[in-house]
Amino acid sequence: MLTKTSIEDYFKSEEKSVYKHEYHDGIIKKIKTRTFISGHLSTKITTLVTFFLEENDLLYLVNGSDTKIRIEQYNKFVYPDAVVICEKPSFYQNRKDTITNPLVVVEVLSDSTKEYDRTLKYEYYRTIPSFKEYVLVHQDRKHVSVYTKQPDATWIVRDYDGDDATAILYAIQQCPLSLKRLYRGLEIANP
Repeated sequence: MLTKTSIEDYFKSEEKSVYKHEYHDGIIKKIKTRTFISGHLSTKITTLVTFFLEENDLLYLVNGSDTKIRIEQYNKFVYPDAVVICEKPSFYQNRKDTITNPLVVVEVLSDSTKEYDRTLKYEYYRTIPSFKEYVLVHQDRKHVSVYTKQPDATWIVRDYDGDDATAILYAIQQCPLSLKRLYRGLEIANP
């Protein structure tokens, strides 16, 4: 039987740890180290979205994989690869490293996480009231899936493939995400 860890003990150990860990209802799980390609893709997305927001003078905040998200209904703290917040972050118990109001969450898929990211993690995120869009980015091919919440609380999935495709992030004022720009240069790193 696994011993459950309190939230307080989780945060204490996470502050001292060299590695990142997620909290799943008392169970702590180490996150796998990102690859060069996944790190590049998550950084590129945050950069492209930030440029769009700045060019259009929009008040959203974009952050990378160091921001934890609190999922209250499932008693979880998870790390996305990137996150967008509308206007002002809502921090969990005034912690500046953990938010409760993501608008858009980005996950870069890997062989070890893709099934979890597409199913359970998506299910967990959908319980957060502010959550409106989920972006899944493939590492092994130029492919992005965008899950967008509709006014009737249903979700639409749009898939974008190849250099000529431009993914649209509807939750962020129809922010265009050119796959050509997103994946540019990765041919060298992933022949």
